[in-house]
Amino acid sequence: MKWPFDVRLSSEQTQALRAYEGELRAVNQRFNLVSRHDEANLLAHHIGHCLAYGIRSFPSGTTLVDWGTGGGLPAIVLGILFPDVSIVAVDSNQKKTRSVDLFVRRLGLDNVSTWHGRAEAYPGRAPFSVSRATAPLATLWHWHQSMACTPENIVNERHWGDGLVCLKGGDLQAEIAELHALYPGLMLDRIPLKGHTSDPYFGTKEIIQVSTAS
Repeated sequence: MKWPFDVRLSSEQTQALRAYEGELRAVNQRFNLVSRHDEANLLAHHIGHCLAYGIRSFPSGTTLVDWGTGGGLPAIVLGILFPDVSIVAVDSNQKKTRSVDLFVRRLGLDNVSTWHGRAEAYPGRAPFSVSRATAPLATLWHWHQSMACTPENIVNERHWGDGLVCLKGGDLQAEIAELHALYPGLMLDRIPLKGHTSDPYFGTKEIIQVSTAS
């Protein structure tokens, strides 16, 4: 298939993404990781959606946290896409973190780990966090700032800036207003995905980057 975003992938990465699809589809028969009604679109609308992070990169050697990873979206995809980045997949549902552990073992992803528990109790530290359709922006930022640290490696214009980088869709005005009301002074960058793909499915979807003022 043609991926929805023009992200450079090696043959090994493409094979890993397809293998992940197969593993996710199999486990989804036992645990509801992805809506059964949308299983036919796992590659294009779920795995492919997470590839939107590849329009930029994360600094090599850094760590990022995926809030509410579910079935590993986007943690597993990011682990494949950025092999030099450490990813921690956080979820309060142990069946989901165990499923991600299974995918990690079968795909041989030594840069992805899981943490089972509530996001606000996560004890680690990282300069970056990500999320796909998990919680409102204000909640995600609360989780992020509780564990945020300064990146050790240099961040440049090719990289995502340190902070929260999440996949969102639909009308976000209320979420953005709540975020600014609770956390005044934050910087917010909205990147419409329709500028990076011809697939109409992504016409109302965005990447939202939230960070503290520099």
